[in-house]
Amino acid sequence: MARWCQLAAVLLAVSMAASTSVAQDALQTKCQGDLQKLSDCMDYATGHEDTPSAKCCEDTADTQKARPECLCSIIQQVHSGSHGVQQLGLRFDRLLAQPAACKLTYANVSLCI
Repeated sequence: MARWCQLAAVLLAVSMAASTSVAQDALQTKCQGDLQKLSDCMDYATGHEDTPSAKCCEDTADTQKARPECLCSIIQQVHSGSHGVQQLGLRFDRLLAQPAACKLTYANVSLCI
């Protein structure tokens, strides 16, 4: 539980610090819930597990269907190497592979960067 709280706090800080324009601020605000929801993917995204959990894939699918731009926002934050993301140890290659690992159709995250 403490790890989840730490993740939520860092992701909130990242989402607030990473945006500079009004459009980015709006996107960050819109995606805050998705950032917290995707905390179930930490073990996969950091390379501690070879495959994402069923809960991770369920949350990823929900976000991809409802707000695909939020998945891109998360991936872009990792790609840009923001400080908060670096502290979490999220791996860019894992985030790009996550939709395929979860067998999501119509999720082309390579267009995010």
